[in-house]
Amino acid sequence: MASYEPCLARVLEILGALGKAKTTITEDSDLAGELGLSSIDVMEVIEQVEDEFDISFPLNSLSGIHTVSDLAREIARLSTS
Repeated sequence: MASYEPCLARVLEILGALGKAKTTITEDSDLAGELGLSSIDVMEVIEQVEDEFDISFPLNSLSGIHTVSDLAREIARLSTS
C-alpha cells in the first residue's frame, strides 16, 4: 500500500534516470509532450513501476495517464486495491 507522495517521488526518480528530459521534471510535466517520452519509453516506465510496486496496470487505465501526477495517482490507486 503506497500513498501518492512516495509514488510521486519514485516516479520522478525513474524518469530522471531515463535522462531524456530536457527540462526539470515536475508532477505537472506531460510525459510525451513536455518530457519527450516515446510510447516505448512510457511502457518501460510502466513495466518498472509494475515490478517495483507489485501492481498491474489495466490497459484501459493507460489512456488516462498523461502527466507525472497521473502516473503517481494511478500507482497509488492500484497499490491500495
